[in-house]
Amino acid sequence: MASSIQQKLCNICIIQHITEDATVRCLECEEYFCEKCKIHHGITKASSNHEIISIENDLKLPKFVQNIKNNCSEHDERFVLYCDQHGVPCCTQCLHNKHAECRNITPFQRVVHNVKDSPLFMDLETTLSDLMTNITNIIEDRTENLHDLAKGQMKCKKEIKMTRDALNTYFDDLEADLLVDLQKTFTENELKIQNMLKDFELRKSKVFKMQEDVNIVKSIASDFQSFMAIRKLTKSANSTETHLQNLFDQGTFDWIEISNSTTILQLVKDSLKSFGKPDRRVHPPKIKLNVQKTRGAQLIGPINISDSKKKLPIN
Repeated sequence: MASSIQQKLCNICIIQHITEDATVRCLECEEYFCEKCKIHHGITKASSNHEIISIENDLKLPKFVQNIKNNCSEHDERFVLYCDQHGVPCCTQCLHNKHAECRNITPFQRVVHNVKDSPLFMDLETTLSDLMTNITNIIEDRTENLHDLAKGQMKCKKEIKMTRDALNTYFDDLEADLLVDLQKTFTENELKIQNMLKDFELRKSKVFKMQEDVNIVKSIASDFQSFMAIRKLTKSANSTETHLQNLFDQGTFDWIEISNSTTILQLVKDSLKSFGKPDRRVHPPKIKLNVQKTRGAQLIGPINISDSKKKLPIN
């Protein structure tokens, strides 16, 4: 801070080619003074009522406030009026050149008089205080909402896991039932085929015995014996053959195959596309904004422009 203060030199001393650190700044003259020049500035009639502040306080002012000038940058004249319509200060030339048609023109002294105690200033302080309160509440509310979202996410994850476990249990039960049905189906058909095999093993033995009998008859029996035996064996063979044909026609020898039906599985896949869907529900805010619908008090009142023009000299 000391180095910043030392960079401000007394404007009066500079004119006299003297380098002297400034200690104060006159807000009216917009110049810096050392202690000696400050005294002369304070006892001069024209500047005795000027407001001065220390360099330390001047440097504390926001930069945009430090850059505010009392004179019009276009005409280098003192601001004497304020145009409420355009929201700008005016010098006398600005009044006649740019604001001749404006109605809400107020003397600048009236505008700035007791401005720090004005309703407008207090309203600004209230507005900023309300803004700070509102923003703080919003940050706390959004932070709480974020934490609640995280809790909701964890709850949903647990519910999804529970749903998955329930589905696993359900499908395990379905699998167990299907395995039981599969075993039952296999056992029934296994027993059927095994019984059939036993039966046909016996039939095979009988046919084999008839083949042996035919060979023996053919080699040993007389013609009469052969004739009678052949008739009997043929009848038995034909009966067996007819029975086999009947069994074939009845589907007894149809090929049996066991497989899983995928129809149910496909139905599940078609109908069950997901475990669920995140449900985003929006509720009314838990906070209230402290906002005044009407902000600011009108400090500036219109004056008669024609009278102002008569009273204000034009350079």
